[in-house]
Amino acid sequence: MNLSSKKTARIKGNRFINIRAIAFLVIIIFISSAAWGETVTEQLKGSIDRIIEVLNDSSLKAPDKKNERIDSLRKSVKEMFDEKEIARRALGVHWKKRTDEEKQEFVKVFNKLLERTYFGKIDAYLEKAGSFSGEDIIYLNETVGERYAVVETRVKIDKDTEIPVHYQLKNRQCRWLVCDIAIEGVSIVKNYRVQFSEILADSSFEDLIAKLKSKEQENQT
Repeated sequence: MNLSSKKTARIKGNRFINIRAIAFLVIIIFISSAAWGETVTEQLKGSIDRIIEVLNDSSLKAPDKKNERIDSLRKSVKEMFDEKEIARRALGVHWKKRTDEEKQEFVKVFNKLLERTYFGKIDAYLEKAGSFSGEDIIYLNETVGERYAVVETRVKIDKDTEIPVHYQLKNRQCRWLVCDIAIEGVSIVKNYRVQFSEILADSSFEDLIAKLKSKEQENQT
């Protein structure tokens, strides 16, 4: 290949690379625009609707489908919640004292307990209510900051009763993920933080992990 041919090939190669780079940039912008095109409330509602769909799936309500149902719920919950942020907040001032390995273990153990506990409460509620749909959740207002947002909702318990449920969300890579829920003004994260602080005042971090694992096993039975 002569010098002219090499130069032509190099120019064509550069053009190909530039075209690929531009195409990649367009895709990234499109994805980001799609994510940011939704309001915080719309993102939250989409996540909640997917969870409700699993809860009301009759094919997953049989006793032999329990584990499959929990797995489907867990997948939907993981897409909705910022598990690390929830765990960090729940541990409070004790979080910084922990090693990376201890933090990873706490996030895993605490969120498994949280899932089991609230799946159980949801099942108990559905058993009494008979059914639940997205129409039973009224989305009232959203307050959005640079990193955090709050979405205020009310949940219909029956035709005469509604309870306020407020979601706090954190901006995580173009997604708004739930990092706390306040039910009738009571924060789930703060409630756990008080309990954990009381345990750690008299016990070690290892004791706390052991208690969480024991509680999680109780919820499986």
